[in-house]
Amino acid sequence: MTAIRRGALTAVPFGVATAAYAGVFLAHHDRLPGRIATHFSSGGGANDYMSRTTALWFGCVLLAGLGLLFTVLTLASKESAGSRLNAAVGAGTAVTVGYPLVLTVLVNTDVQDPAEAQLPLWHVAVLLGAGVATGALAWWLMGPAPRPEPTPPAPSLPLAEGEAASWSRTMVSRVLLSTGGAVTLVGVFTLALGTWQAGLLPLVLGPVLVASAGVRVTVDRRGLTVTSTVLPRPRLALPLGGITGADSVEVDAVGEFGGWGYRIRPNRRGVLLRSGEALSVRTTKGREYVVTVDDSPTAAALLNGLAERHARELD
Repeated sequence: MTAIRRGALTAVPFGVATAAYAGVFLAHHDRLPGRIATHFSSGGGANDYMSRTTALWFGCVLLAGLGLLFTVLTLASKESAGSRLNAAVGAGTAVTVGYPLVLTVLVNTDVQDPAEAQLPLWHVAVLLGAGVATGALAWWLMGPAPRPEPTPPAPSLPLAEGEAASWSRTMVSRVLLSTGGAVTLVGVFTLALGTWQAGLLPLVLGPVLVASAGVRVTVDRRGLTVTSTVLPRPRLALPLGGITGADSVEVDAVGEFGGWGYRIRPNRRGVLLRSGEALSVRTTKGREYVVTVDDSPTAAALLNGLAERHARELD
């Protein structure tokens, strides 16, 4: 699928949602109260409000911003599994965000007091179902990504019986480190200038991102181990008995996995701090683990040698 079609498949749902929201809002503008209900409790009653002008601009900017974000992610993913996933999630998001925005306008129409507006809870099931259906349609329209060209297997480092060998590297992501620092600062300023409820989430999320920015990758007699340089958990450990082979590969973090950090895809797992050189490990369960790390050919060769010796020892 061409880049134009991939971009259009992601952008069009957001364009339709934005046009629908703006159109319905402007058509009902004179029938809306000066302040409209924009948030509802689990019982369906209104508990937060905005002025008409603010609500109109907020909804349009939110949908347009999300549309731009998902379109850029889809295009940056190129022709990969990540591109298909980004398009599907984007299309589903357009519905799950656009539907309640339009519905908010309708339930406020002809209401004298915005506190009287009611939004029944069953609409949540409708918007989730519509979002999943739209995402599934986008997934089907995108089609599967072309299969990558097979790469030659990495060499195996021969090891004598009883010979000890290990390899270790530390990787630090500047993206996660700077993002975590920025989020933490936002939390501090929000806590100082606003409410503690608004500053709590970034104050928790920021340090977690900073702590996740560095990992240590180790290959030794235990197999492959990936741990945070700061936190004891999460921890990835693949024993030699469950490894069938390892290779050095080039990986596109956004295109293949949709971003950085610990990522999950069908039959694939990734610890990705950047794009580029990575260690790929295949297991007996048919799953592939990808870890971005420098000097991955050495790690793959040693891991293959250790796995082969382990298999010989079991025979």
